[in-house]
Amino acid sequence: MSLTEWQTWEPFVDALRRSAPPGTKVSEFVGTIGPGGGQGTYLDDGDDDARRASYRELAREAARTGGRGPKADLDDALRAISGHTSDTDRPVRVCAGARPDEDTVELFTLPPAVVSGPVTPVLEVVLEPGALPAQYLATIVAPPGAAPAPSADPEAVSQVIAERMPGAVGATPGEIEAAEAALPDAARLPDEVRALYTAAGSGNLKLAAEEGRFGGFEIVPLEGSFLRAAFLPAARFSTWTADAGTFAPEDPAGRVQAAIGSPLWFPVGTDGAGNVYAADLAPGPNGHPGQVVLLDHELHAGATYRAESLAALLVGRTVDGDGRRDVSPRASSSDIEFLNLSPAAWAERLDAGTVPDTLKAAGLVPDRANPPALTDTIAAANRLLELRGLAPIEVTRLTRPAHQERKGLLGRLFGR
Repeated sequence: MSLTEWQTWEPFVDALRRSAPPGTKVSEFVGTIGPGGGQGTYLDDGDDDARRASYRELAREAARTGGRGPKADLDDALRAISGHTSDTDRPVRVCAGARPDEDTVELFTLPPAVVSGPVTPVLEVVLEPGALPAQYLATIVAPPGAAPAPSADPEAVSQVIAERMPGAVGATPGEIEAAEAALPDAARLPDEVRALYTAAGSGNLKLAAEEGRFGGFEIVPLEGSFLRAAFLPAARFSTWTADAGTFAPEDPAGRVQAAIGSPLWFPVGTDGAGNVYAADLAPGPNGHPGQVVLLDHELHAGATYRAESLAALLVGRTVDGDGRRDVSPRASSSDIEFLNLSPAAWAERLDAGTVPDTLKAAGLVPDRANPPALTDTIAAANRLLELRGLAPIEVTRLTRPAHQERKGLLGRLFGR
């Protein structure tokens, strides 16, 4: 059997009907199905509160008697279906109707321009392929005449490596030159960074774990580490819905320039938890080239000041101030790049011809009054795609074969 045959879905549709609270006529499942199973939202006559209440009661009964939980049959059926899927999750809407001949399964094939979300199969439509918000395209440059901090000391960096990593093997001069050549705007690597990599091309730099002192980091190799690109703007971007309102934070002290990310924040070490220490090659007006900033993997933008030089970091003179930043969002460009509206609101704009020409992406807010309103969402998404000449969402609709409808009715009569 394949994913596009009714027999594949029949056990799940039947389980969906059986799992519904008393008095239910129509039950729905809207979500995704993939190699790892299925996940989504269950609705009964448009009301998910009744199902949750029923689940709680049945779960208590199962716990008391040792029986199967209220979702056991549904989960089993979804796992069986997942065995017929390809490598990617596929959006789906399943309806167990008031009568078996109303049972339907709708499979959706999303084109590249449509993005799924964790709770909705159609989160947004990217109208300009590959587009990023304007703030993700902004760049920073080193201020003219900026000088290293007085504490910058390449020899001290070399000495720390020699003491703490006596067996370390340094990067070759060619590797260091290649890393520098890859920097934009003919930027140069600070002498401290050159000293670090000349002494050790990789490895764990462990320092004295005294209170208030820096404990060290794992040196990020000049080549082959994913961390070299992990904090660039495109890598920090997830979706327009999540990040269209993300702006680079400001350093109140003016030491770090505001940016989503930059290749001029040159990774030198990682704490092992996904965070990176970087040499800042384009500091703010009150900073120094080669100062150390922290790139936090939990943040979508910016860098936090940590030390005025690499030597200062390694010998324990870390943060001058607490590094707190102003994270207030700033006004975006007057050209509208992104709107997040309900399907009904998009339909109104499409009918009126008021979809902005500057729009790069369109978010589709779930209809909370009538969740999940997937049919309306897909209709709005397809109209937006058509507006820009992009491929539409394709829908494959399956129904219960006529010879099975009588079987389904008998099953209902006899408590199937």
